[in-house]
Amino acid sequence: MSLISRALGTVSALAFAFTLCQGLDIKASAKTGVVTADSLNVRTGAGTNNSIITSISEGTSVTINGSASDSSGQTWYKITANGTTGYVSSWYIDVVDSGSTASSSSTTTTKTTTTASTGMSDKEFESYMKSQGFPESYKPMLRELHKDHPNWIFMAQKTGLDWNYVLEEECVLGRSLVPSYALDSWKSMKEGAYDPATGTWYGLDGSWVQASDEIIAYYLDPRNFLDDTNIFMFENLSYNPNVHNIEGVKAILADTFMKGSFTAPDTGVKYSYAQTFMDAAAQSGVSPYHLAARCRNEQGVSGAPQSLGTTPGYEGYYNFFDVQAFATAKLTAAQMGCKYAMTTNPTYMLPWTNQYKSIVGGSIFLGTGYISKEQDTLYLQKFDVADGGNGLFFHQYMTCIFGQATEAVSLKNAYSDKVLASAMEFKIPVYNNMPDTICYKPGSENNNNNYLKSLSVKGQKLSPTFSTYTQDYKLTVDNSVSSIKVSAATSDSGAKVSGTGTKSLKVGNNTIKLTVTAPSGVKRVYTLTVTRKEAEKKTVKGDVSGNEKLDITDALMIMKYSSGKTKLSKDQLSVADYNGDKAVNVVDALSIMKKLSKSK
Repeated sequence: MSLISRALGTVSALAFAFTLCQGLDIKASAKTGVVTADSLNVRTGAGTNNSIITSISEGTSVTINGSASDSSGQTWYKITANGTTGYVSSWYIDVVDSGSTASSSSTTTTKTTTTASTGMSDKEFESYMKSQGFPESYKPMLRELHKDHPNWIFMAQKTGLDWNYVLEEECVLGRSLVPSYALDSWKSMKEGAYDPATGTWYGLDGSWVQASDEIIAYYLDPRNFLDDTNIFMFENLSYNPNVHNIEGVKAILADTFMKGSFTAPDTGVKYSYAQTFMDAAAQSGVSPYHLAARCRNEQGVSGAPQSLGTTPGYEGYYNFFDVQAFATAKLTAAQMGCKYAMTTNPTYMLPWTNQYKSIVGGSIFLGTGYISKEQDTLYLQKFDVADGGNGLFFHQYMTCIFGQATEAVSLKNAYSDKVLASAMEFKIPVYNNMPDTICYKPGSENNNNNYLKSLSVKGQKLSPTFSTYTQDYKLTVDNSVSSIKVSAATSDSGAKVSGTGTKSLKVGNNTIKLTVTAPSGVKRVYTLTVTRKEAEKKTVKGDVSGNEKLDITDALMIMKYSSGKTKLSKDQLSVADYNGDKAVNVVDALSIMKKLSKSK
């Protein structure tokens, strides 16, 4: 039995009847159906997460014993054919028993089929995309793909995750890397990733550095890869013996050090690399094309020490898939990978003392650790957004931000025209609150340095003290300060800052924003909140009216208070005692009037 729970349903000729599949319930009288696909997998339960029992060919008559729905709501028939009982997708069964009826909760429809050469009509495909829940921004590319490849199956993987939340998590320091020689616009300027004082990036895994948020967003956005080559990063990676063959593996390995054979150094047994990958697929349940492309991507066309058995200090040990290969303060990534290769674990054929054990055992590791954990596409192995038991974001096979795109090209090139014309299955993630426009790919060689080197206000002190990575500051000034002069300098000489200069202040809070534009065009905003104090009021004895002078109004207000016709506040009473006898009465009013008459 395959170790992989998600095996790709094989159909080299597709007969679709989209309008009927959902909500269909076959009544007891519906007993007979006919297979409409060239080769249809029979599984142990409803859904592609169940094991394959056998395959049945087009035209085979089946007995329908019942129906069930998989986790996505798709209907599966429990059938018996050629003495075998199991479950098949209702998409590929045409119910032909004259006594059968098909019903749903609201309507009754007639199931029709189309031939593999034509696939779904444009109208049917539009309905299909709508039922899958593909956003409008996906549809133009999917229409082109369907036009060129009518038998391909595109499934929307609704992650249920918010786009901004996922992007924030994928931008966590160390989670997505690029080589140090990448374009500056591809490299992050975050704290811990870049030193603005020296203009250099920190190596987070050997010579690899943190990827910029912009390039991460580009590779995270599935809409950037809906063409007939990059789409293969969404292909189901389970092993399908009816699709995958040794010739395809040889095509992937043709120009690499793995194109021929090898002799296991510890046993003396000779193996073909291509056959080794086929053996690995059979034992792991993972596509041999994916396995070969993954090793090609990890080891390069000429091979690396960990695949040649020549890693210093670990000679004779192999790690073709770079399992657990990450650099530490004392060991290189290759040495760490070979240190893992020295461990003992029969499940993964460890220790890996020859090429065969490393490839086959590493494939089993990949299958049990990733494919069976719902990370069954190249995209999902880079971006862990499907919680198959490992949590989210943490269980990612590769840190290289473009690794899945590189391997997608190798996968596509491995398929023959015949295979490419079959019903290949692609699972394309969809997020909530995705941006309206597709995320762009940074192409400028200019850097993203949008930091300030200094920020000051003449004659004033910022809180907190200026730091390149701190973007929010506060400042309080006296009422007498009606304007301030803001100065700032950029960390990079090619960056520009706006918002400096003399700024007028109103009483209360004033928000001043300084926008730094990096040479690449990426912007960062520093915010300065300046609070100008209220003017202190002058206290005038007897000034009950609060106009900061003594006049007849004050005397009249005190007289009204004394007669009970009005009330005075605590602050008014504190100044109303004009004669200082600790009482507010008509005497204070008369004293004020006497004072006013003398001042005339």
